[in-house]
Amino acid sequence: MFVSTFETSLDTKGRVSVPATFRHALAGGTRIFLYPALDGSPCLEGGGDALMLQNQQTLSRMSPNSTARKVFLNRTVSKAVELKLDDTGRIKIPEKHLALAGVAKELIFVGAMDRFYVWQPERYAAFDAEMEAQLDDVQSDFEGSFNAVMATGGIRGVVGEES
Repeated sequence: MFVSTFETSLDTKGRVSVPATFRHALAGGTRIFLYPALDGSPCLEGGGDALMLQNQQTLSRMSPNSTARKVFLNRTVSKAVELKLDDTGRIKIPEKHLALAGVAKELIFVGAMDRFYVWQPERYAAFDAEMEAQLDDVQSDFEGSFNAVMATGGIRGVVGEES
């Protein structure tokens, strides 16, 4: 699972070290896929083989001629780049993709469970502030979802509160 946030920068050759915990989340895989974020955020979305398999499974359930499938394909396949980790855990993100995210040198890896994002620091700060500002508005959505899961037997390994 991709968790936490890591600030880093490109080296003189344009490479970046992928955080060790993110490399571990690849479960031994050495490939990373990056593409423009699906939600339109000004960043890159990425993950390993598991994420691309999930995308493939989603696409295979859609009608081949549907607009939604074409949009999803365009974003996650046509605009994707496949990168291989080197022996020290670095990747070289193409200039085109760095430009899409507004990254010149400094960048932030942001974990998001089954995927991660690559942000330019100021853009991420604005996004983070926006998400924090919406916390009160969405708190009841989270609580409702959590309570629904708990009512159906809970989450494996998690014990509910006793009255």
